[in-house]
Amino acid sequence: MVKVKLLKYTTDGVKLVANCCRVSGIPEMDDEDIVRMVVENDYTSAIEHIYFTFEISEMSIAISRELLEHRIASHTARSTRYNLEEGFSYTIPPVDEEIAEILKEAMESARKYYSKIYGKMLEKGYSKAEAREISRYVLPMATHCTYIWTVNARSLINFLGLRLCVRAAPEMRELAQKIYDIVVKIYPEIFEGVGCRGVNYGVCPENEVRPKNCPYRNKIPTKKELKK
Repeated sequence: MVKVKLLKYTTDGVKLVANCCRVSGIPEMDDEDIVRMVVENDYTSAIEHIYFTFEISEMSIAISRELLEHRIASHTARSTRYNLEEGFSYTIPPVDEEIAEILKEAMESARKYYSKIYGKMLEKGYSKAEAREISRYVLPMATHCTYIWTVNARSLINFLGLRLCVRAAPEMRELAQKIYDIVVKIYPEIFEGVGCRGVNYGVCPENEVRPKNCPYRNKIPTKKELKK
């Protein structure tokens, strides 16, 4: 199960964003109302001044690849070149018990061969660094990794809109939900109305691929439906 820890964030962000907006000239309003207004109307360049830094651990390499797609952020990952990964931990996705057991067997096999390659290379006189370098090539996509991820509030809304969708990979959706649960408590003025893209835009861009288990299926129209 992926873990999320907030390491640092921009404090007094509401006041900061409100003052940034006043530079452009807006009606006299409370700071909180200004922030809610710019988020609701998607005038969100001002909230880029708010940053969050998270430590994300026990996340699979597979999902870390998806996280890299969110490029307006800073990514630092645990290196498999410089860390020995013998006995690595891993993620088993939500499947039935029989399939889970097969997956576990595959992971244990990868663990065994990682150690076998590493040990054999040391026996042959390779350095530890060289052995780590080569052994990591058998690490499966399920291997756990650790990330430090810094992202501004505007990019984070984009991330949540995509990854809170029921079509997102279960592990990625779990990550998005845990991040949301953290940030909405800090800045409800920004995040309390944020959800999947259908919630954020009032229209679902998933169109015909929207699944039957979408909770907004009969509440929010698709983009194609709206165009018609």
